[in-house]
Amino acid sequence: MLSTPTVGRRCRVLIAMLGVVVLGANIACKWGEGARTSTPNVIIISADTLRWDHVGANGYARDTTPNIDQLAVEGVNFRQAYAQAPFTAPSHTSILSSMYPSVHGVFNHGQTLDESVVTLPEAFQQTGYATAAFTQLNGRTYRQGFDTYAFLESPYELGGKGLGDLTPATDWIEQHSERPFFLFLHSYDVHLPYNPPPEYIERWAADYEGPLPKLIRRRHIDAINAGETVMTPRDYQYLIDMYDAELSRADEIYGRFFETLRRLQVYDNTVIAFFSDHGEEMGEHGQWGRHSYSLYNELLRTPLIIRGPGIPSGAQIDAPVGLVDMAPTLLQLAGIELPATFMGQDLEPLWSGRERQPRDVIAEKLESRVLIAAGYKLFSDGRLFDLEADPTEQTDVAQTEPEVRELMQEKLDRWAEILERAAEGIESAGPVRLTKEDKRRLRDLGYVQ
Repeated sequence: MLSTPTVGRRCRVLIAMLGVVVLGANIACKWGEGARTSTPNVIIISADTLRWDHVGANGYARDTTPNIDQLAVEGVNFRQAYAQAPFTAPSHTSILSSMYPSVHGVFNHGQTLDESVVTLPEAFQQTGYATAAFTQLNGRTYRQGFDTYAFLESPYELGGKGLGDLTPATDWIEQHSERPFFLFLHSYDVHLPYNPPPEYIERWAADYEGPLPKLIRRRHIDAINAGETVMTPRDYQYLIDMYDAELSRADEIYGRFFETLRRLQVYDNTVIAFFSDHGEEMGEHGQWGRHSYSLYNELLRTPLIIRGPGIPSGAQIDAPVGLVDMAPTLLQLAGIELPATFMGQDLEPLWSGRERQPRDVIAEKLESRVLIAAGYKLFSDGRLFDLEADPTEQTDVAQTEPEVRELMQEKLDRWAEILERAAEGIESAGPVRLTKEDKRRLRDLGYVQ
């Protein structure tokens, strides 16, 4: 017999399942007292491959992210944010277009989005914002709508990753401070290969005396996952130590960047959205140091923090949201009309308390799809997980929760129809266009051989 709390939860789940799927609507933005005094600047920061649970603001025990954590003190921390894809190209395209992967059709570095689609930077650009991207992303995929698109060179031995000096970005801000600006920052700091400077290894892994090297490449991870390298618990912890060392270094660079924004007197009137495009596997389902291969939450769940004028300080939102919701939120904060193709929903009703109905979250990987709703997660192959009782998705409850599975399947089927209709008006993504330098950088990151 079910206990009373379980019965209560099941009722809540079934009621939530009966709700209709709601796509983004142009919700008027309401400002509280002392909100914005002028049009805000907007900066989005993508820390590629950053797991949500390695951020201090999300409960991580290590002090890896004091500067990121300060953003959460100043703004809203979405503790259940999910990427719409488990790898870089489709996820970032979903973020910048507020469209789902099966709709925009971008799945690989170098593919291009349908030029008729108005992206987040284009929406800012069309309303008079200066727009720039300083990134380590490859190819032409992400360039739509940026007046300036610059590759952030790395001080690392491996040129494809790792933040160096952010002076090019802050110089650009100083040169464009006469009008509102939209800036996109991206780096691969916690992405393989792990190659932190010695002082960070000393801080996070000083006691390690095992066989793994101080430069961990893709081939080392492949050998571990194939069972060719005998690993002890301390060896696995060393992989985490090196990941945290990279993250700690990146966080210090973010801190210096934020301090420069204060010195330039633009920080207070700037909305900053900090997030990751996906996470990383750390043994939850048998693999380490990999992504893009599954739709489990170690890859989909990401940090998302938004702070700035018009946003409450220190708020935490535990309701599930998608990164596809970020673009409409930022445009609403700037008072800009949403492009007709945007599929995400403004997040302001969540932090203002005006929204009560739980949202659906959809994520995709080529032909596979998952639905997260009412504390459950359904895979398109029929597997069902109770995320409240089983957050690491170890036990399939499809057979023991048939009512939930049936209602989740009906909702996922409705989503499939919506996404299919939305994709009808969008041309498929163009061919992959990569330069020799793009390919070299992707090789350093382990994407190509």
